Amino acid sequence: MARIEWQPSLAIGIQSIDEQHKDLLQTFNALIDKQEHSGLSCPAEDLVARLKTFAAEHFHIEEGYMQAFSYPDLSAHMTEHEAFLTTVATFENACAAGSATAEAILKFLEEWISGHLAGADRQMGRYLEDYLR
Repeated sequence: MARIEWQPSLAIGIQSIDEQHKDLLQTFNALIDKQEHSGLSCPAEDLVARLKTFAAEHFHIEEGYMQAFSYPDLSAHMTEHEAFLTTVATFENACAAGSATAEAILKFLEEWISGHLAGADRQMGRYLEDYLR
């Protein structure tokens, strides 16, 4: 699995959200390094806990901005957030059953970063840029 580096094209222009996205990428890359370069495994439970912590804070902030600025795609964006939380809950249940793998969770996170951050979040950022001009 390849590392994902921060690029200016991922920035949405709100420092707190951009910093959280950068932290998510750093966490993702550190976990990739831990697994691939040192040969150590990263427990699935640790990944799930990190994702839950990220989502609890990040989604609240992001959705607050969207509500404050009457973002027209708020409902669709929140649906993506709900899907993320549903998937994390599925992984949490799999951890409890002993069937979750760090690789599967990292793959999901990789797809979320390349899809949601580069897609829905960037679209929201363009709207906010235009709104604030």
